[in-house]
Amino acid sequence: GIRGYWLAEADQITDSHPTFRQIRSEPHKVAALAYATDEVLSDAAQLEAVIGQAAREELLWLTENAIVNGTGAGQPLGIMNAGCTISVDEETGQAADTIVAENVMKMWARRLMRGNYVWLTGQDTFVERLNMTLDVGTGGSLVYMPPGGLSGSQYGSIFGAPVLEMEYADNLGDTGDLILADLNQYLVCDKGTPQSAQSIHIRFDYDEMAFRFIYRVDGQPTLGSAITPANDGDTVSPFLYLAERA
Repeated sequence: GIRGYWLAEADQITDSHPTFRQIRSEPHKVAALAYATDEVLSDAAQLEAVIGQAAREELLWLTENAIVNGTGAGQPLGIMNAGCTISVDEETGQAADTIVAENVMKMWARRLMRGNYVWLTGQDTFVERLNMTLDVGTGGSLVYMPPGGLSGSQYGSIFGAPVLEMEYADNLGDTGDLILADLNQYLVCDKGTPQSAQSIHIRFDYDEMAFRFIYRVDGQPTLGSAITPANDGDTVSPFLYLAERA
């Protein structure tokens, strides 16, 4: 990176030669194909719009799932498979299929600072989140603030960062059931909105209309690896996940 130095008057500035990581983004194709008979299209005036909405929602689901879980082979490289993502281990003696306060504290401690973070998790972790407490003397305090109530927010929060429930997280207790992410550090490149086309020719002898939807998109984290702080210590990253608790 670029280095700076303190100087006395008239001292020569020490130069630095930063290196740059080249990121190649080549949009991948995700597609959906649907058929509808001419009778159905004639009898249901809004069916074409319904098909279009459903197909676009499916392409969005596949894209968002790839941002989290994508392999990078023919699809975006997801957070869970990126070289910069840090896995935070379970606590010694921690019961299977649980999330405890120490888990989220250690994840938060290894985040790259100055980020805009969210917690990504499945709906099945809700009870575990509610049961997380931090002992203070003879009492305790909540770690997870549920939506509304104490947090006064649309979303629940942990350390002030919103908790977003999603289908892309793994099951409770499995690797990646809880993810901490600064999504500003994830690069997405697409070729515009999903493109649609329709044809009567593919199944002309069946009197069916074909509807095709194509979206081209690629994505990957901006960092190639986790970062070592200036004073050493544990590496930090804008992407972290909780390891399996079996």
